[in-house]
Amino acid sequence: MKIENQADQRGISPVLLSIIVAAFIMAAYNNTFWGKAQRIFEGNTLHVALFGLAVFGLVLFIIALFSGKWLQKPFLILLLMTGGVSSYYMDTMGVMIDRDMIQNVMTTTMQEGKHLITFGFVSHVVIYAIIPSLFVLLVKVKRPPFVKALIRNVILAVFAFVLFAGLLMANYKTFSSAIRNNKDLMGSFQPGAPLTSTIRYANMMLNTRDIVLQPRGEDAVKGPLIMTAQKPVLTVIMVGETARAQNFGLLGYERNTTPELESIRDRITVFQDVSSCGTATATSLPCMFSRFGRSDYSYENGLANENLLDVLTHAGVNVEWYDNNTGDKGIAKRIGVNTSLTYLKDPVYCAVGECNDGIFMDVLKEKAATITQDTVLVFHMIGSHGPAYYLRYPKEYERFTPTCDKSELKDCSQDEIINTYDNTIAYTDHILAETIKFLQTQDNVIPAMFYMSDHGESLGENGIYLHGTPYFMAPDTQTRVPMILWFSQAYNNAFGLDPACMDTRAKQPATHENMFHTILGMMDINTSERNPDLDVVSACRTAAE
Repeated sequence: MKIENQADQRGISPVLLSIIVAAFIMAAYNNTFWGKAQRIFEGNTLHVALFGLAVFGLVLFIIALFSGKWLQKPFLILLLMTGGVSSYYMDTMGVMIDRDMIQNVMTTTMQEGKHLITFGFVSHVVIYAIIPSLFVLLVKVKRPPFVKALIRNVILAVFAFVLFAGLLMANYKTFSSAIRNNKDLMGSFQPGAPLTSTIRYANMMLNTRDIVLQPRGEDAVKGPLIMTAQKPVLTVIMVGETARAQNFGLLGYERNTTPELESIRDRITVFQDVSSCGTATATSLPCMFSRFGRSDYSYENGLANENLLDVLTHAGVNVEWYDNNTGDKGIAKRIGVNTSLTYLKDPVYCAVGECNDGIFMDVLKEKAATITQDTVLVFHMIGSHGPAYYLRYPKEYERFTPTCDKSELKDCSQDEIINTYDNTIAYTDHILAETIKFLQTQDNVIPAMFYMSDHGESLGENGIYLHGTPYFMAPDTQTRVPMILWFSQAYNNAFGLDPACMDTRAKQPATHENMFHTILGMMDINTSERNPDLDVVSACRTAAE
């Protein structure tokens, strides 16, 4: 009987388990956090140690609040699983998990997500998430009676909070300044950042579930120029994906990644300095089609207001959306045609199980032959979407080698990654040029094309890969994007557009905010929603009007 009682007492105390997990979190999940602390505190080891100990106190305090019998293990496993997953992307790709990134995760597709599930990711999760979680799940915890356990948890919580607050206040000026001026410091802390961001995302979704859509542009009508045009006007909007301005030959890149567009340079308008609304599709795409600029756009505003496609529809323009990406993010849900091309079985364009952007050419040829009314076709491209850059172009368009033919970017050199990414830009160049060449041959419509990328991409610069970095700290490789306009001679004649004037306008800065007003201007739509100052074509056809 005595032996059995001794066996029942084996195990570790809840307090010790909390301390072990808190220490493991600080040591295993936060390489980036410690690196940023070293940089911010300029290598002052004492400051780094005291600040880290203060954060450890905060973690321990939060864990102590969930140390009840039925709460402790599930909560610790949640922390370990979250930290094990998020630390991989933070430490290997420099990806910060803020609210917008959580939104990206929640709105992604299997096609996009599967390329992020690599061997390196799986092995990291097994070592740093699953095995520690199994330890917590299986370890025997020796729990005292309820009152004694409560007292011990309170003591632990008080001790942890005093440790946190005391160390923070001991050098408050230095530590508060570091947090205030370096938002990326705590933004890199795992698993605190992703859990906080998830809560913020959930709160955002709850606050918008009953949101009422406000109509916009119900006064929209076609203007005199389009009304007197002899043929239907066709505008093709090519929404690029992950194309950064720095790698466009047309914009001064040392490599000629845009030779086909370069050959028709005198017939296109290339904007030199264009900024995105966000650094990820879930933010940038709806912002591009909204009436808001970056300072005014929010998820709530995007949901609560009709967008560019709605205004065009109000004016009697036929609008159709074709998608070879991760969906329209709700932009096109109120228009008649919203077609996904991603999983077509086309043997030419979809041979690898995913379609490249060549798939749009068949759609364009089919639609152009049947157009009898003013039309806007939106092509949402897969473009340069990573990390599987090598799948974004046919092998015969592989111009720069050696390439990174895998999704595990950390296993490739930066030169290989850049080569592969540049091949995606070169293929986008081909698609845009082919679109223009085809539209030039269409005598039954008055054609024009508008191309703009949703955001840029990091290719390993300063240890950052992919995109989605919070805008306040995002490198310009994620925020500077290409924007190209093309107008047929028939369009210039019908609308009195001056190409030389457009080239002059292209030297001035532009943003995603210009797209809403410019497309309305290109289609000659009169509405109170259109701001002529943000329409990049209006000033170049004043004489005609």
